[in-house]
Amino acid sequence: MYFIYEKVSSLTPKITCLLFLLASYSASADESLLLSNSEALKDNHIKTETRVVEVISEDEFDDEVQELPSLMQKLQVEQAASRNPYVLLPHKPNYFLPLTYQRSPSNREVNRALSQFADEPLEVADGFDHPEAIFQLSLKYMLAENVLGPMSRIDLGYTNISYWQVYNGDISRPFRETNHEPEIMLTWGIRDYWVDMIRLSLNHQSNGQNSTLSRSWNRVIVDVASVVDSGVVSMRAWWRIPEANSADPDDPSDDDNPDILEYMGYGELSYLKLMKKHQFEIRVRNNLNFDENRGAVTLGYTFPLTSRVKGYVQYFNGYGESLIDYDRYQERIGVGIKLSDWF
Repeated sequence: MYFIYEKVSSLTPKITCLLFLLASYSASADESLLLSNSEALKDNHIKTETRVVEVISEDEFDDEVQELPSLMQKLQVEQAASRNPYVLLPHKPNYFLPLTYQRSPSNREVNRALSQFADEPLEVADGFDHPEAIFQLSLKYMLAENVLGPMSRIDLGYTNISYWQVYNGDISRPFRETNHEPEIMLTWGIRDYWVDMIRLSLNHQSNGQNSTLSRSWNRVIVDVASVVDSGVVSMRAWWRIPEANSADPDDPSDDDNPDILEYMGYGELSYLKLMKKHQFEIRVRNNLNFDENRGAVTLGYTFPLTSRVKGYVQYFNGYGESLIDYDRYQERIGVGIKLSDWF
């Protein structure tokens, strides 16, 4: 199968291929879009020429995958774009939620940090507000392909999610929390089996803070995904790499959060329903401890706004929304835009 695109003669083929692939990924890859892009170039009096880009044939995918065009197109374009050294691919969804409302903002950790260097407990005069903005930036880069045969690869990924008190002018609109998540992933696709994808990851997550505000953990994560009618079911299980048992804020080598598994659990189950122009996602975590049961549920709904931008509504309920508050119950609703989706 091939994609045909217009190359601007004044640019190098690699850069032009990048422009096309990014456009193809962000918008629908149907012929009408390609024709409109071509006509736009001609209207601007830019000389163009036709080139051909090879992608994975549809015959390489199971019937269930072929029945979900957005999933198949994402896999085709991503495989072709990943060979371009100038391309950073979307990893997890990239979105911006300028309007969110959290039920229970907390100044607990800030007060704790201030009190550490005082003779008596201190509290901030003006704390965090209920409304804030959230954005997630997630990218990956292919390091090697066909390491375990066809449809297998090694990727380096990075995800950043920030919680921004943008409406809180009383405390100078700070970033309340930012979580960093670098990881290296070995992924391979499987045909003619109930599992369509398996991924093994070495994952680090941290909020980049120190002293009593520091939170971090390292995990080995196994993901399996299966394509079902109108969607994708994914199961993740993780094993936390052990650290020291102490929790001394003055010791950078200690365990900042020794009880994190009691709140984050040992895995996650998700279902993504793919409709023609809409997507619905549910993710569930649980610690599987029936005496002190804790977990979280995240609901997401994506809908079209323009050919390149989608609307996004997100709801969260439970523990572990961010690392700084992993052991606090939180409920949040947010609305904004999504720049790239899972599929």
